[in-house]
Amino acid sequence: MPLDPSDPAAISYAATSLLCEYQALVDAKDIDGLAQIVHPDVELTRRGGTSHGSEAFLDLYRRFAASDVRDAQHMATNVMATTNDDDTVDVRSTFIAITTHEAGGARQIWGRYHDTMAWHGGRWVLTAKRIAVVRTALFDETMLAPVDIDTFAVIPR
Repeated sequence: MPLDPSDPAAISYAATSLLCEYQALVDAKDIDGLAQIVHPDVELTRRGGTSHGSEAFLDLYRRFAASDVRDAQHMATNVMATTNDDDTVDVRSTFIAITTHEAGGARQIWGRYHDTMAWHGGRWVLTAKRIAVVRTALFDETMLAPVDIDTFAVIPR
């Protein structure tokens, strides 16, 4: 349902919900799910440039799904959503993503999203996904606690 532009709570809820759904689908490496939340002409902008279309968008996440990422956790914060005159919604946020890898170690990536969403096919979808990575920190496997450790226990080193 299109939003009432005078209802900031509804706009914020719709934007945050779509952003959280996107992140959960990326973490799950769910390409079919991601295909459901993007517009056929979606714009994807990253440091390397801009591409258009759902297949170009999904190709990024196909590469992610095929990578050695074992676990991923994306988290967005500082979500700001504003309606545009054309009934789209601009969504700006900051993000942190933490990944662990089959080869060992972990990465922490942080940056900013500037997305646009629109009502299409009976639901809110991304019409633009703009990802600006600020930095990536690398963590060696020796810096990570064992997976099964009690979070309050002494970690032997």
